Amino acid sequence: MAKVKKTKKSTSTLDMYYEEHIDSFVDLKTYLSEVEIHCIKKIIERNDGNMTQTAIQLGIHRSILYRKLNGFEKKK
Repeated sequence: MAKVKKTKKSTSTLDMYYEEHIDSFVDLKTYLSEVEIHCIKKIIERNDGNMTQTAIQLGIHRSILYRKLNGFEKKK
């Protein structure tokens, strides 16, 4: 098993949020889904709601972007 090198603790807002809430996530899949949706929403905001530009920046097709957003909303 490979050793994980410890690095200086990050102070980004996202890191601090997940550090505080990591115990509330059920499993890795749930955790990754939350991170993915957080990133998608931030990029949508930066693009002023332009879904085509958001999909291009994420490197995914626009229909996949909508599918991910719809899947997240259904889980709520």
